[in-house]
Amino acid sequence: MTLFFGDKSSSMNEDRTRTSSDYEEFLRLFTRDQLRVLAYIRALIHDHSVANDVFQETSLELWRSFATFRRDEEFAPWALGIARHQVLKYWRTRDRDRHIFSETLLAEISTTAIGLASELEPRQEALDECVTLLSDRQRELIQLFYGENQSAAAIANAWNRSVHAVYKSLKVMRRSLLDCVESKLTDQTI
Repeated sequence: MTLFFGDKSSSMNEDRTRTSSDYEEFLRLFTRDQLRVLAYIRALIHDHSVANDVFQETSLELWRSFATFRRDEEFAPWALGIARHQVLKYWRTRDRDRHIFSETLLAEISTTAIGLASELEPRQEALDECVTLLSDRQRELIQLFYGENQSAAAIANAWNRSVHAVYKSLKVMRRSLLDCVESKLTDQTI
């Protein structure tokens, strides 16, 4: 998922202190870590539609706040801190819902999720490598089911297969990918 921040020139008109190199640096850093930020948000907000909305707001806030980013620090922890504030802001607006956790618990979950985020990068890289080993048809199935959130029934209908066959293919691929990822991670630690 790539986020487009609109016309660079119009963004620059809003804040004349920003330069083209700032914009390019932001996009380079953001593109590298955007999946980590999205995964963090989705770990705290399970409704994908709402999580995507919070991600969009977070992305905009990251750009608006980029002037405060210290270039001698890592981008990901800074971005995750802003994402944390956006998630807490979302949960505060839902404070009348009896299923909402306290802000203290959300802060603890958030801190744990930020700690786990650093462990996700090697796993994501291994997964990316393993996905390239799949056939074109298998990658297409993953894209349709996980990337585009199509239902197994819709895929089965389009591919003239049974829903059971689609679920079975997904199960086999998940197991294969898990084994591949674990193998690659084990090889890295040796």
